[in-house]
Amino acid sequence: MGAINGVTIALLLFGIGVFALIVRRDLVIKLLALGLIDSSSFLFLISLNAQNDGIAPIMRVPATASYVDPLPQALVISAIVINFAILALALVFVMLLVERYHTTDSHRIAHEVGKERRS
Repeated sequence: MGAINGVTIALLLFGIGVFALIVRRDLVIKLLALGLIDSSSFLFLISLNAQNDGIAPIMRVPATASYVDPLPQALVISAIVINFAILALALVFVMLLVERYHTTDSHRIAHEVGKERRS
């Protein structure tokens, strides 16, 4: 069981997200798959920097102690906020497409757009 760690789970979630993004035709499911891919990349970044015996850099300890770098956590927090805004904006665009074409099927929407361009 030692081989199952955050990096392994992140890669598994990333694969599931990419698979769902490619296979599924529903736009809402595609957005959920993008959210899963984002979350797996955050988990991957945090897991790469994980240290069980690390100490916060603000504490006074002996020089031989191993410090934990807080930069990846700060970058992930910023990325979470940015990706939340991007997904919310994408959901608004999907809602506009559904209102116009009355479907969430990406193939049907592409077909309707092709009909509009020809006429």
